[in-house]
Amino acid sequence: MSRINKNVILALLTLTSSAFLLFQLYYYKHYLSAKNGAGLSKSKGSRIGFDGTQWRTVKKFIMLTSSQNVPVFLIDPLILELINKNFEQVKNASHGSASECKFFCVPRDFTAFALQYHLWKNEESWFRIAENMGFQCLKIESKDPRLDGIDSLSGTEIPLHYICTLASHAVHLVVFHERSGNYLWHGHLRLKGHTDRKFVPFRKLQFGRYPGAFDRPELQQITIDGLEVLIPKDPMHFLEEIPHSRFIECRYKEARASFQDAGLPLKHKFGKVKDSLELSFQGKDDVKLDIFFFYEETDHMWNGGTQAKTGKKFKYLFPKFTLCWTEFVDMKIRVPCETIEYIEANYGKTWKVPVRTWDWKRSPHNVQPNGVWPVSEWDEVIQLY
Repeated sequence: MSRINKNVILALLTLTSSAFLLFQLYYYKHYLSAKNGAGLSKSKGSRIGFDGTQWRTVKKFIMLTSSQNVPVFLIDPLILELINKNFEQVKNASHGSASECKFFCVPRDFTAFALQYHLWKNEESWFRIAENMGFQCLKIESKDPRLDGIDSLSGTEIPLHYICTLASHAVHLVVFHERSGNYLWHGHLRLKGHTDRKFVPFRKLQFGRYPGAFDRPELQQITIDGLEVLIPKDPMHFLEEIPHSRFIECRYKEARASFQDAGLPLKHKFGKVKDSLELSFQGKDDVKLDIFFFYEETDHMWNGGTQAKTGKKFKYLFPKFTLCWTEFVDMKIRVPCETIEYIEANYGKTWKVPVRTWDWKRSPHNVQPNGVWPVSEWDEVIQLY
């Protein structure tokens, strides 16, 4: 009887254990797996991945800039590289169609955006609203180098960088400014004495270690990780510019002073760095020194000229030439190696025959009209001293 009871008890225990095990399997399958399914499917592309700190910070920043019509665009090198690798897929994505967070959820300390300052209409209100939304923002300013030498304006400060933190992530907003050479420039992120050095890990910033110059990018709107953002239309070109973007400011005052000390004060400056730049210095006995900047095209080279009273532009065409060293009045200087071709382009085959009357706008053999400077740019492109 005792043996029977033991066998019965053993059987009951085995049955009970099996039933309990089946119950656990059933519970796990129908309850726990359903509850945690989103977490499990995260690795397969679930939208639960959009709950990362980086993504939330970027989303809130985009909401802020969109509501204030601040036209920021993405310049973050890491994310642009990822976008460039998946460009066709990204271009075909629609708003809200992404199934996983592939770009903005990548671990990093900063996400970098930029804007063109002349398009920013309400800077102060934007700063206030950002703080009301929970961002802590640091503004970096410095003197405007474009006004160097203009006594009444040379101390004017302009914004260069904004760094806004939310939770444990930060957005670095790089402020681009237009320069006369039709390119964009950003300044050095130089911390002032009272700045909290622990605000963010500044050394990890990818922009601002030194001033930078970039081509003006054409922008396009895309959707990544469910968010609509502007990016350079050619991401690879922008990425290739970054390592070569370091900019060195011309020391205008010192340069002008050195010419004046040599008895060559600046007489006039025409044009822009990238279009028809010309400098003229007045020496003793009314001797004038002209410095023309040459521009290279596919099959020719040219330099420009400007008429001060009308703003008319002129272009002087030359066949492509290379430079050789020579000695001229005891000085080692460079001259066009193709010397005769260069002279004939400007003065014609009869260049040896003296010309008593010379009009710089009509007499050269290689001159042609090149449009007119807009009146709005005259203060910049026609400077008389």
